[in-house]
Amino acid sequence: MKKIERKTKKTPKNYIKIETSGLSREIDSIIAVSIIEKNSEIVKTFCLENFKEEKKLLEEVLPLISEREFVSYSGKSFDIPFIKSKAKFYFNEDVDLNFIDLQEITKKYNFIFNLPSHSNKVLIEKFIEKDALKNKKNYEGIKIKTLFKKYIEGEREALEKILEYNFISLENLILLGTKISEKLHKKLSLNISNFIFFIEDLKLKDNTIEILGLTNYEKNYFNTEEQYTLEINNRDAIKISSVFLEFCGQENFYKLENKWKLTKDYLTINKKFSLKINTEDALYDDKNLCYYLQKKDLPFEISNRENLKSPSQIIILYYKDHKFENEKEVMKKIIEKELKY
Repeated sequence: MKKIERKTKKTPKNYIKIETSGLSREIDSIIAVSIIEKNSEIVKTFCLENFKEEKKLLEEVLPLISEREFVSYSGKSFDIPFIKSKAKFYFNEDVDLNFIDLQEITKKYNFIFNLPSHSNKVLIEKFIEKDALKNKKNYEGIKIKTLFKKYIEGEREALEKILEYNFISLENLILLGTKISEKLHKKLSLNISNFIFFIEDLKLKDNTIEILGLTNYEKNYFNTEEQYTLEINNRDAIKISSVFLEFCGQENFYKLENKWKLTKDYLTINKKFSLKINTEDALYDDKNLCYYLQKKDLPFEISNRENLKSPSQIIILYYKDHKFENEKEVMKKIIEKELKY
């Protein structure tokens, strides 16, 4: 088995990129694994030199990745099931893997990103500028299985191509994770009179849109009106390192990441908030309802911030998915009114 170390820019998170000979966990093999640990600039790569070394590769890699969080492109749907299957086969063990899945994150927040798909190609085109993208043109359409077969047949440079492709892919994954993080931080946080309101979740239940999140607002607060209910109350204090956070779970990836970014100046966020907005509904087209507010019923002026046609008397908050810019603007206006800012 080949083990190499290469240098790249220091990263504040753990990242992993695996290469396999195909999609089947039963008949295909893990060919290469590259990892970089947070606050490190060293990429560690483990690569087979023949198929019999897969067990040895896992013996090296599993202790490094078990019970730790690594960012990946499709960790939940592909990497974790593949690695778990191999660990079960060779060692009869259920390993504890917790990968942050960028594909899953972009799907969850697609009401912000508006992506046509969540393929690696689309994500890279959306989030990484061409001049920052690590050059992959020589490897477009590359087949790791084909290259490894060529290597086994005696073409030594084929293995170097696999290693180079894997390294470039990891560097692009790091760029991708950073850009997605920055975008979510910008979109999910509001600064209202030097208090931070960070949106963790949005829900539509019946005709009520609920916006949930965290804040460093100093006081508990509750008020209900015909159009909405706002509640701010205590929660266990969350202390975040100003160096960088520790991830606490796949579904909490961007929640905590943004809490860290928000709390460079506010190191403790100790309140949670809930804003419930009561909407009306009507058919927007032949098949789909929209959920909206009548502007005349609101105690403030508001304008449409979404590229969605609607009568001037209303503001649509949900149609097929969250109309996030409108929801965020309504939230901002309500909090400003209620807290008198």
